[in-house]
Amino acid sequence: MSRGERLGRLSAEVFDVLVVGAGITGAGVARDAALRGLRVALIDASDYGSGTSSRSSRLVHGGLRYLEGFEFGLVFEALRERARHQKLHPNLVWPIEFVVPVYKTGKHSLFKMDFGLWIYDLLSVGRTAKWHRRLRPAAVRELVPGLLEEGLVGGIAYHDCKTDDARLTLANVMDAERAGAAVTNYVSLDALELSDTGVTGARLSDRLTGEEIRVSCRHVVYAAGPWTDRLPEAPGGGSLMRPTKGVHLVVDHAQLPVQSAAVLSAPTDGRVVFVVPDGPTVYVGTTDTDYAGDPTDVRATAEDISYLLQTLATYFPEAEIAADDVQGTWAGVRPLIASDEASAYATSREHEVYEDPRGITTVAGGKLTTYRSMAEEVVDVVVRAQPQDVRASCKRCVTHVLPMDPSIGPEPSQDTEEDAVDHHRWRLFGGGAAWIAQRCESHPDETERLSPGLKYVMAEVSYAVLHEHATRLDDVLMRRLHVFTDAADQGAGCAQRVAQHMGRLLHKPSDWVAAEVERYAALADRSTLGAKALGGSGLSEGVGAS
Repeated sequence: MSRGERLGRLSAEVFDVLVVGAGITGAGVARDAALRGLRVALIDASDYGSGTSSRSSRLVHGGLRYLEGFEFGLVFEALRERARHQKLHPNLVWPIEFVVPVYKTGKHSLFKMDFGLWIYDLLSVGRTAKWHRRLRPAAVRELVPGLLEEGLVGGIAYHDCKTDDARLTLANVMDAERAGAAVTNYVSLDALELSDTGVTGARLSDRLTGEEIRVSCRHVVYAAGPWTDRLPEAPGGGSLMRPTKGVHLVVDHAQLPVQSAAVLSAPTDGRVVFVVPDGPTVYVGTTDTDYAGDPTDVRATAEDISYLLQTLATYFPEAEIAADDVQGTWAGVRPLIASDEASAYATSREHEVYEDPRGITTVAGGKLTTYRSMAEEVVDVVVRAQPQDVRASCKRCVTHVLPMDPSIGPEPSQDTEEDAVDHHRWRLFGGGAAWIAQRCESHPDETERLSPGLKYVMAEVSYAVLHEHATRLDDVLMRRLHVFTDAADQGAGCAQRVAQHMGRLLHKPSDWVAAEVERYAALADRSTLGAKALGGSGLSEGVGAS
């Protein structure tokens, strides 16, 4: 179905619910609602998951640190959801090992960490294949090479899960469409249409053409994350949210050759910082500071990068990682609910669902890990608000037992280079890997690698455009593929070729190609402005190594 046909559905059909925001929560709501038999429309003002949901720490985890605040309910729910995701969507959620080094002068003793992990394991009973283990200092440094040896008394190794946040979001969107939902990116909400009985429709805008669209619907769900306060008729009078910024930086794996993910305590304020191996790179994060700006314009500042470099300098002094070594960054805004907590870090990650009797339901807060159960709660509210005949025809929630990808096969091995390519495609595209393999056979010109040392090929771009609604260059290089974070040049070397190929598939003129390449270059440059400013200030060497 073309973009024009998808837009046509919005104005031609009558929907039981319009979901505003196609991040992970909104995508989950749309999928659940469509699978229950509701007529669903899902829109996003940008690309699917382009906000917070593609800028997370890419972890599906119980949240070990929440045990400190005795948030056992949140941890238990997250561990339950983690197990479901791992079972149902193994290409999108998979286990990795984490190591927590313990130092003599650290906040927590080895005994206390061990005790905390026993609680974590007990909350995970029946949901994890591996229990935590205590490590001697030598074993810690074997798993996390280069880690500071002075004062190291040991560590704890445990397992949690990693995810591809952008593609997890996309998988929900595409399965919602398979279930009958009308889904479209780059469409924004301008206003709601209300009568004495409540919502009757909404006025939308196509962000790519400026075309105005009217949609008929009897209920609206706001799942807009940090943009919630900016929506019409938003709850809380526009002051519901406490947005906080989280920044990650990316360095070459050769510079920081960790084998397991490390869980560190930032030397300045004790906040948790993850160091996570990710193929050819390692990413480090996150920060957690209040953010008052436009969520669309969020970026990593010199101060953010200095904070993370200081943590690296403290724990990996021999690596000597400086601002000039930062390959890229990403920054996102967490949609936390406003509270009286003094610090952003202490603000709860719990979610809330707000019901407006006029037919407006808002979901705010929450974690990536628990998006599915949040969506289930929201759809329960939507179903209860429907007319009796619609309620009677709705099915029960099935997202806790139903895989999103009906055609995915077993995980390929990685024994040979050919196997590794198959595994790469299985991880990214699931069942779509078969289409890409066939495309490579029928279009040999699309088998050339996009970037040296990486497995991405042009056939994957074709799949993203033809089957995954990729519309702009950054949709492909940042979210459908991960060239932006995996390539040392952030994809600059292949941007022109990819844009030209997309232009042919989308029937775009040559000036579109030039504009997309220029726009992508600006986005890439923006991601390193903070590092460049820090490097230029002369503060990048030896930062925080006290």
